[in-house]
Amino acid sequence: MNVLIVEDQPNDLRVATRAAEASGFSSVEARPSAESAVSWLQKGLAGEVSLPDAIVLDIDLGFQSGFELLRYWHSDPRLARIPLVVWTVLGDHYREICRMFKVKAYVEKGQDVSVLQQVLRGLSGVPAQ
Repeated sequence: MNVLIVEDQPNDLRVATRAAEASGFSSVEARPSAESAVSWLQKGLAGEVSLPDAIVLDIDLGFQSGFELLRYWHSDPRLARIPLVVWTVLGDHYREICRMFKVKAYVEKGQDVSVLQQVLRGLSGVPAQ
């Protein structure tokens, strides 16, 4: 199982990577921006790389919005089948927007990382500990 993590903060990337690995994902592809993630997903759609089994997206990517990637993911049925989890510092008021895009889960970074792990375990099929 592989996961694409789109995160611009190195410390948060480390936390998300550890959560994904602890949840049964054996391979992590990390991208620091929506633009680089879209480019990588385009390669996946073209068969140049494997598409991920799940995506973890921070919608607050500094000067760039993760909503660009969210729109791209949602617009292609092949990508929309991939479960996408929003993990962000942005408040609960973005939850409704993400629900309309049919994201699998919305996890606030202020919550304990075990919440992210639990969501990812559900996607990887690894039973809760």
